[in-house]
Amino acid sequence: MKRGSNRERIARAAEEAALTAAEKATKKTAHEKAGPRPKRAAKAPVRMKVVWEVCSPAGATIKTFLYPDKAAAEAATEDLSRTTGRTHILRAAKVPMD
Repeated sequence: MKRGSNRERIARAAEEAALTAAEKATKKTAHEKAGPRPKRAAKAPVRMKVVWEVCSPAGATIKTFLYPDKAAAEAATEDLSRTTGRTHILRAAKVPMD
């Protein structure tokens, strides 16, 4: 087996490198030609309403009142605080409309 000169081996390696670079370039261009991605459909915004929640000291909701019934919600909060001996809180919360 004849061993080629260093110059021939370098030339052969350069040709092989050029061929592999050309193959990679064709693969990349073929891969990049994919069509545009479909856009996601926009979700319709959910309408929200404000309600009053009477909550236990741990934060669990006990009763829920409509927004205009704030006086009734405050009365229920005071009544629960007085009867149980623990401080109940009243908070406004947004919930989806039915």
